[in-house]
Amino acid sequence: MKHIYTAVILLLMTFTLQAQVHTYEFSISFVGINANTGNYQMALLATPSLPVTDDSTDDMGAGFYVPTGMTLGNFVMGNSNLPASEWVSISMGAGTYGDAYFLGRDEAGQFTVMLNGAGPFELVLFDVITDPNPTTGEIRFVENGDPVFDTIYIENYINIWAQNLYSQNNPMASSVNFQTLNTETFVIDESIAIYPNPASNVLHIESSYAVNSIELYSVLGTQVFKTSKSVNQIDVSTYQSGIYLLKAVTNKGEITKKIVIK
Repeated sequence: MKHIYTAVILLLMTFTLQAQVHTYEFSISFVGINANTGNYQMALLATPSLPVTDDSTDDMGAGFYVPTGMTLGNFVMGNSNLPASEWVSISMGAGTYGDAYFLGRDEAGQFTVMLNGAGPFELVLFDVITDPNPTTGEIRFVENGDPVFDTIYIENYINIWAQNLYSQNNPMASSVNFQTLNTETFVIDESIAIYPNPASNVLHIESSYAVNSIELYSVLGTQVFKTSKSVNQIDVSTYQSGIYLLKAVTNKGEITKKIVIK
């Protein structure tokens, strides 16, 4: 009988360990301009370390810094299907990197929302609320352990089956630089040709003006390429697929164009 009990305990421990093998990593992504508000719209993303099946969502939340005077809100449902009405934005006051806000979800109702697949899951879409849209500064995660969390909330977290499975904020997608999104302020004309677009191997650049520098940014605001000399092509074969912004500084002004790498 003792051996039976031991086998049962080991089996239960195995199931418990299997249920805990995955965690969730947070990241932030620029979605575009909210057509209803005109504000920059962001997505709070959660990516599981392994594909998940029927992960039952509970309460969750994340902290963000924005430049002083900006606020966060205007929630919209993302691809996770978590109701936008369950999210709130709470000011945590001034901190190290500007004004801090906690975006939190309090699960409501009889039925929860299940997550299935490999993600990333858009936990919620939200606006950076300011007029006009910002041209400098950034939105960035508040990291766990930051003293600003002590005012109201303790940490970034995501409860799945009532267990916090948060691991970290993705260091490569933990902020969005507003300057890289500010295409309206650049001089856009037909003096520069960038092709092919989409590109998969080499991106060619031709301009009737002298090109002083070229920078390439991911849509998250991360600079992935920079040169201070004139070049007529960029090898993009090693870059991840997605949308990028190419900024060229010429002797007639700055030009920014959207590039797709596949």
